[in-house]
Amino acid sequence: MTSEMQLEVLTPDKVVLTTTTPSMQVLLPDGWWGILPGHAPLISFIDAGIIHYQTGDGKRYISIYQGTVEIQKQADGITRVLILTSAAEEGADLIEAQNALEQQAALLAEKAKEANMEFNQLRLSLEKSLKNADISDLRL
Repeated sequence: MTSEMQLEVLTPDKVVLTTTTPSMQVLLPDGWWGILPGHAPLISFIDAGIIHYQTGDGKRYISIYQGTVEIQKQADGITRVLILTSAAEEGADLIEAQNALEQQAALLAEKAKEANMEFNQLRLSLEKSLKNADISDLRL
């Protein structure tokens, strides 16, 4: 068994991080989980929060805004941790990671609000069109 595992963090826009690490901690719905090389396969939802991982230089942080984590055992025995999220930032400072998380949450909340308004406008327009439509019985 190797002493490190692969860690990848991906958003729809970019690859945030690709590295190796000997250990990491992630907050899952049932509490903090430590992940080490050789961990059993797992898929779980991740709520907004901070992920901690070790490097040769010390501890580093990734702030994420919701997503999934998948732990895979590859054929060569390497453990791969894949994190898919809508937004993420990586850094060496916990305070910066927390600030980045708050900024991501605010930005995504604003985008969700805009999308909801656009959806409601389209829905109202469709309802108005259906009320004004002259739909007759086309059965022969």
